[in-house]
Amino acid sequence: MAITTIVMDVYKPGSELKNKVVDISDSFNARVGDNQVRLVIKYIERGIVERMEREQLTPFMTGFVGQPDEELKVTNETGTAVSYHGSSDDIIGGGKVRMDLPGTMFPQEGAFYGFFGLENSEGKRVTTNNVFFRVENDNPDMYFDTLPFRTELQKLLDWATAQANSAIGGIKKEWEKLITIIREQIATGNANIDDFLNRLKLAQEKLEAYEKQIKDGKIPTQADLTNLLDPIDDRLDKLEAKEKSSDLLTDVGGGTRDIFTVQISNMKARINPDLVNIGMINDVHYTDRDNFWGPDNDAETGITHLLNIGEVSEKLDFAVSVGDNIDDNNEDNHFSIKRIEDYGMTWFTALECPAAVLLGNHDDNSSHATSGAAGNDYIVPDSKFIQAYRQNVDLFGEKRNGNSNYFYYDIPNKKVRVVGINDYENPNTLDSNGKLKYPRINTSVITGAQLKWLATDALNVSADTAVIVMLHCPIDGTVKNNPAEHCYNHDVLKQLLEAFKNGTSGTLTSSTTDFPVNVDYSFTSKGTLIGVFSGHTHTEGYQVINGINYVLNLNSVGCAGDAGNRILYFDTKDEDSWSVIGIDTANKKVKLTKFGRGTDLDFTY
Repeated sequence: MAITTIVMDVYKPGSELKNKVVDISDSFNARVGDNQVRLVIKYIERGIVERMEREQLTPFMTGFVGQPDEELKVTNETGTAVSYHGSSDDIIGGGKVRMDLPGTMFPQEGAFYGFFGLENSEGKRVTTNNVFFRVENDNPDMYFDTLPFRTELQKLLDWATAQANSAIGGIKKEWEKLITIIREQIATGNANIDDFLNRLKLAQEKLEAYEKQIKDGKIPTQADLTNLLDPIDDRLDKLEAKEKSSDLLTDVGGGTRDIFTVQISNMKARINPDLVNIGMINDVHYTDRDNFWGPDNDAETGITHLLNIGEVSEKLDFAVSVGDNIDDNNEDNHFSIKRIEDYGMTWFTALECPAAVLLGNHDDNSSHATSGAAGNDYIVPDSKFIQAYRQNVDLFGEKRNGNSNYFYYDIPNKKVRVVGINDYENPNTLDSNGKLKYPRINTSVITGAQLKWLATDALNVSADTAVIVMLHCPIDGTVKNNPAEHCYNHDVLKQLLEAFKNGTSGTLTSSTTDFPVNVDYSFTSKGTLIGVFSGHTHTEGYQVINGINYVLNLNSVGCAGDAGNRILYFDTKDEDSWSVIGIDTANKKVKLTKFGRGTDLDFTY
């Protein structure tokens, strides 16, 4: 049977076609239980065959499998995440790659929604438009009871069956022998009672041994199986509830807009390929609230700003979205969760370079705490950020403390480490009045666990490696006004960064009751700290404090000024603002190149 070749264009034009879904169901579909399914993709760019000769490439495929919505999309809420990474041997020439897709790519009935792509050894990627195809399932039991997809419960049942066969099977054979002898002796009139008793005793001993195994917990009982099944039933109930809640959610659209076309072209020309280039965008405040940022839900276009930075991302070594990615919503957390998922999917799809996302003070919907709301049901739990911001997946080799939002990433062969700090590690605990005790909206928390990780891991670099630090809220004491109403352990973080730069040893301490710190640090030589970059204030600025460069990056959302004196830039060329941090490691210079609003900046470190 011939294998259909599917042609995919990696060129994603700056128009509404940017985010279109390509339905390949006429050429390719799959079924639950399929394994090693051959899929051949032919890559072209602007209609020209991609030669794939420039560098060592490997194909990959990633997305979700589940029930699609009316726009053929499957999200983390409605599907299961799947991914496949091939090898360079899958490149077969003529712009073609073949992928033998394993059964894990088709975990359930519905549809696949995601994209194909190519990746080189340094993590740079080129991707296609979003792709859709059907995953059929005529027999729901045909897949789940075969290796390698057997569940832990099925494996336990296999073990129990084997144990039972080994014990009961032996008993059964003894009884069959006994019956045969009885029949023979009845037939011959020779009833050997002693032989009967010996064989009965042997069978009884085997039964007693089997009962002892059950008593010792070596063979599962009905109670054991019930304990295993109850959590499964609970998860099914939660999935049903999640499906009902998803009816409240909406999806985002958009594409690269015409007002940004010229600026994108200019930005590409201004990025110096000889430098280490890091993209930084912050304070996008993606939302559809119409009573804060201006009329007609203007801030909803903020998600298209990610497409702008995505257009230049092939020239970047790394990119970070530095908090306040979305804005609070007037109602419960369902709408915030949807926007977080939209943001994460768009960010990691649009960018063709390694990337990460940090938290800000608006992302978790905690502004309700300042209006007297009780409880914490309106808060977005950290588990949602872990999923949407890919904190539980080693996408690009970044290092985290478990599933932490904070991370560090070493740019390959460039001797530069990017350290992302989460200065909103606020717990969702309640005070004596049943209200949120430490709302992120006005409180910034850095815990002792993160400070220990920074002192012993993230800032533990070779003498020839330079470090750049990024965080949403500026460190208290490095800006004119307090960056938040309450800042916990900011002074300790500042002390640690200065110790790294100066090459000193000591102990970090804090007597804060809920966020204590007692961390030893030892830097045997002076470290190279490029600078500390933050957002949050919706202003831009630069100053040097105790030998450290502190940079404030302008907000991406299209407005300026306070709520009572706000200037709106929506639907103009100044609507968006973000930066590319160009680092000249040989001469220890930094060039901050601004997109849209803002002023370029040059400094040394």
